[in-house]
Amino acid sequence: MTKPKRRVGIIVVIFIVGFGAALLSRGGNGNHKPLGKSPLIQFATISAPDERLLEFLDGDFRLIKDVQSLPVPILKAYTETGGSRPVMANPGERFEATDVIRDESLPQKRLVFAGVSGSKCFVHYEQGGRGHSFRVAFFEIPSAEKMKPIWLGYCGPAKDVSDLRSQVRAGCLH
Repeated sequence: MTKPKRRVGIIVVIFIVGFGAALLSRGGNGNHKPLGKSPLIQFATISAPDERLLEFLDGDFRLIKDVQSLPVPILKAYTETGGSRPVMANPGERFEATDVIRDESLPQKRLVFAGVSGSKCFVHYEQGGRGHSFRVAFFEIPSAEKMKPIWLGYCGPAKDVSDLRSQVRAGCLH
């Protein structure tokens, strides 16, 4: 084989291997079925955190860094309607951070951390889309099967609960 033909052959092989690797890296789990939408969560329309919300994060919270470990009614709220897949990725996992959707099977939310204290739960997460943001959602959990959405605001990213408390007290946006 002459040198030019060998170079072309090598380039073709490199291209095929690179293209194959790119295809494999897109999924990892082999499930490319588009992720469904989650149920609509109706939060109260509070323009800024009031005193009750400012005190919501008081107390000791059991931290959660795995979506599947969220309390059942909260997990249901962040699970695709009619399906079983969470619409939120775990910390460090791939998710669609922008409005350019490359893999419809990936969620557009990613958990930063959550916390539970008695009947209170908060979920701090990244929201992908046209304007990537960090959000915090407050919920009351009156029973093992029910939750009540309290407030949704833009805060973060927070490094821990103490940092999140400071941000809420400083006036997260609704």
